[in-house]
Amino acid sequence: MLAYSAAGNSATFDEPAHLAAGVEYWRRHDFSIYSLSPPLLRLWAAVPAVLAGAEAPPITSERSLHIVERHLRYVDAFIAANFSTFPHLLLLARLGMIPISCLAGWVIYRWAGELYGRRSAVAACALYCLNPSILAGASLVTTDLGSAAAMLLACWLWWRFCRGPSWRRWALACGAVALAHLCKFTAVLLWPMMLAMVIPFALLRPGRQWWKLPAAWVALGATTLVLLNGIYGFRGTGRRMESFAFDSDYMRGIQRKLPAAFPSPLPSLLLEGFDAQKRDTQDGYPAFLFGDIYRGTRWYYYPAALLCKLPLAMLLLLAAAVASALAWRGAAAPARLGGEWSIFLAVVVFAAGVMIFGDLNIGTRYLLPMFPPGFILISRLWSIDPVPVKKQPVQEPRSVTPYLRDALLALLAVETLLVCPRFLSFVNFAVGGPSNGWRLLSDSDFDWGQGLIDLRNWMRDHQIHSVALAYFGVVDPTVYGVRYTPIIYAADSQYIAFSSYFLDGLTNRAVIGRNRQAIVHVPFAKALQAKSPIGVAGYTIFIYSLDEVRAASLEPVGPGP
Repeated sequence: MLAYSAAGNSATFDEPAHLAAGVEYWRRHDFSIYSLSPPLLRLWAAVPAVLAGAEAPPITSERSLHIVERHLRYVDAFIAANFSTFPHLLLLARLGMIPISCLAGWVIYRWAGELYGRRSAVAACALYCLNPSILAGASLVTTDLGSAAAMLLACWLWWRFCRGPSWRRWALACGAVALAHLCKFTAVLLWPMMLAMVIPFALLRPGRQWWKLPAAWVALGATTLVLLNGIYGFRGTGRRMESFAFDSDYMRGIQRKLPAAFPSPLPSLLLEGFDAQKRDTQDGYPAFLFGDIYRGTRWYYYPAALLCKLPLAMLLLLAAAVASALAWRGAAAPARLGGEWSIFLAVVVFAAGVMIFGDLNIGTRYLLPMFPPGFILISRLWSIDPVPVKKQPVQEPRSVTPYLRDALLALLAVETLLVCPRFLSFVNFAVGGPSNGWRLLSDSDFDWGQGLIDLRNWMRDHQIHSVALAYFGVVDPTVYGVRYTPIIYAADSQYIAFSSYFLDGLTNRAVIGRNRQAIVHVPFAKALQAKSPIGVAGYTIFIYSLDEVRAASLEPVGPGP
């Protein structure tokens, strides 16, 4: 499914910049071209493209730009330099990301098996492999699924250490935590997650031994700090904080609170990259939820979006797992009870951290690290036996029948396969399915620029030579064989196509030719939504006749967002 998705979807909005930076890292070792997140996953993804001969254009004017803007300019030069081979290079890079997702599936299998047994291990792995959000991100050249996999590995190894402490397990957890920090800044949430995971196990330790696990957490933090600095060659470590010219309000606030001579505990590249990331998001991105456009964040965005993005079968399984946990009154083995609570607290802490401290409402992909532990907890349903099993010390009463839980797993497979390979555009059928998703969500939760191949195929099937196009993405559509006229130049094109992002009324930059972009907004989007398109390509690109667009443009326009 991942390979099919990798080949069947065009480049999403973020992927070209990640791939371009990764190739440049290998060719010239200049990590400043894209430092809004750590470089490890970009380096990994770029390996197949580099081996296939991807060109890295020289960095010229990009160095004079602000650190937040460099990768946006460089990606244009990269696509131009690899114009004829770009889809092939991207496909190779996408295929290179799939083993990371497979590793995460193996960790889920092992973790659930250690906690609940083999049947739950298989079920947890199936829940992971059949989740559309996982399938949407696992074959993309982004940092989302890779960082989720790294955080999962770190949490599992830390959980195993807490369950049975040893120096070997502690060292493995330390290495995994450092690895996660090289993937994405979100890994900073590992520290409160791991501290929360300690609590159930510390309470189970006899006498006054509880303090050893928190002490191990502190030692882990100190060792990880040394490891990270060593990986970066201690470049900038110990530099006076007053010497940094931070741009974000967040880092400036920290800088003001610290003594002027306070030494930096981290390499300069990490601190400057984190500052650039906070500067990029501090003004808030345009967000869309249920037809409402706003800037910044709203507390209910993630819960509401998850109710749309999670398959109906997954929601029912989640409800059944919660009910079984609440209804059960048996005496559990302390190790299993502590293990469940440890995972549950990690999920809660991560979700709270994203919702409280996150400053973006552009996709549930930011919640991906909590999905795998959640699948493990749901798999408890497969540890409940309808009849006593020999050698099973503790029997739990049935909260759902085996037939129901397996039927829901089968339903999950059906829901997911029905949208294959368009996993990014999945919304569950309780809210209208993918054909209604554009009315509910946008950006990376629905339309992230992945529809150009579908548009090309639609044009071929309908024998349409060219369209006027408002496309949400950074790749010139001609890369994928789409003949088009940018909408800002369109005069009398008989067919006009709109990405659902712009049909929703959002504003963003759009490609208007090679190395050329312009800000696009459709002021008559509301009126156009009431018109019937003559076709929809891959759920995300709506094609209208010229007459319908003209009629919509002449209708009164209400106040904008």
